[in-house]
Amino acid sequence: MVKYLPWMLLSVLMPLSVSVMANDAEKGREIAEKMDQSYSGYGTSRADGEMILYLGNREVKRSFRSLTLEDLGNIPSEYNVLVFESPGDMRGIALLTHAKTEPEDDNQWLYLPAAARTKRISSSNVSGKFVSSEFSYEDLAKQEVDEYTYKWLRTESCPGSDMTCEVIETYPKNENSGYTKRVIWVDTDEFRAQKVDFYNRRGVHEKTLLLTDYTLPDNGRWRPLNLDMTNELNGRRTVMVWSNYQFGEPLGKKDFMSQRLKTLSR
Repeated sequence: MVKYLPWMLLSVLMPLSVSVMANDAEKGREIAEKMDQSYSGYGTSRADGEMILYLGNREVKRSFRSLTLEDLGNIPSEYNVLVFESPGDMRGIALLTHAKTEPEDDNQWLYLPAAARTKRISSSNVSGKFVSSEFSYEDLAKQEVDEYTYKWLRTESCPGSDMTCEVIETYPKNENSGYTKRVIWVDTDEFRAQKVDFYNRRGVHEKTLLLTDYTLPDNGRWRPLNLDMTNELNGRRTVMVWSNYQFGEPLGKKDFMSQRLKTLSR
């Protein structure tokens, strides 16, 4: 009987292991849902921003404005357009995103005023760099809860903070994603993302995003004013600094049509 004991133990432990994995997946999703709730439910918004590219010894600065419309429970669930205002060679370049949930891909268009044309971003190119920054097209689209599966990892101190964070892993369902997983630190105070590690298609930790200086505007939802993305492979950084958030703006779906990008970019 003794020689069968390991197999007996294994038969007992296997259901326990499956149960733990299921609980970790469920807990990870619950945290992601709370994080989504801290962001969603704002209706419409307008904001200004600056994108700073750190390229070795050089800094490149660009200013932009952003408009967003939320349409929860529908497809698309969110509409966003980001338009560059400076410098001169960037002025008028615009990215339009219609956020959708798997199995449908997000729709994204890039308007290039120099060529006076609108370019559709194909689903196979969502991992591409947006205007040579460390942010990809995928990074700039709303991350829907149902687009990922989840795993809760642990509870620990938030990076660089005395707050407590839940650490979860998210795995994209979209086969065109540039990532195999993201590891997210979510504070337990308001369920806001504090840090995100991005692992590329080779499973290598490629980028780290720090989200700081959260604000809660009137009639709005939590927003980080500073998004600092570092490429761990080449050392380059891109920082997006947001300001002047305004919620409840008079915006409609007609303001987010790809045919209107030329007008929106002015």
